[in-house]
Amino acid sequence: MAKKIMLPVLDDRLMLIASMVREGAVPLDVGTDHAYVPIYLIKSGICRRAVASDVNRQPLTNACANAQRFGVFEKIHFCLGNGIRDIHPERYDVTDIIIAGMGGELIAEIIDKSEYTRIPGVRLILQPMSSLQELRGYLAEMGYATITEKLCRAADKYYTCIVCEYDGIQREVPPVRLLVGDVVDDEADPLVNGFLDSTARKLRRKIKGRLEGGLPVVREEEMLRELAEMAAARGHKLSEE
Repeated sequence: MAKKIMLPVLDDRLMLIASMVREGAVPLDVGTDHAYVPIYLIKSGICRRAVASDVNRQPLTNACANAQRFGVFEKIHFCLGNGIRDIHPERYDVTDIIIAGMGGELIAEIIDKSEYTRIPGVRLILQPMSSLQELRGYLAEMGYATITEKLCRAADKYYTCIVCEYDGIQREVPPVRLLVGDVVDDEADPLVNGFLDSTARKLRRKIKGRLEGGLPVVREEEMLRELAEMAAARGHKLSEE
């Protein structure tokens, strides 16, 4: 009987990240925490080796323990450091850089401080917990081309994973597209309608807060109309909740 391979259990959010890593890649997981993604990638045969980093020593210690438990400790380089630049990814021939579990503005700051992210062919796999609009704006302005975006839902919250590479071309992106990205174009994704509803709810709350503060809401109301049009094009009516 073939020996069963033990894999770490990934929730939908982490599984989406893992699915974006190229086969045969050398991934760097920035802010790895428990290192479940690089462990999964190696144990499942997608990658032969990986790099895992964290700015704090205790999470990295936990990550090392997990790698030992799953029998892949020798295949992961563990690095204590802040961001990408401190890790020196060129030493490990890193091809795919994962940055997840933090705000979009911090992700943009980490990218901006690393020349390595601007090497042709190096792929960024980004999953911000907040400030997605700001991150998309940064990527467009600084010359990072989006290859694909995918949605998932975990713990009753929607997450977007952006895969991009640097090509040096600045792009102008409409405000509503900075808000929702390209995931709304996927007609087969059953999560998109709920994502549009969730985005519209947040936008309505923002409009209400700005009105209460005496601030203009023309841009936000226009984006809300465009969200409704996107939903209608899919045969969906935005929830009024």
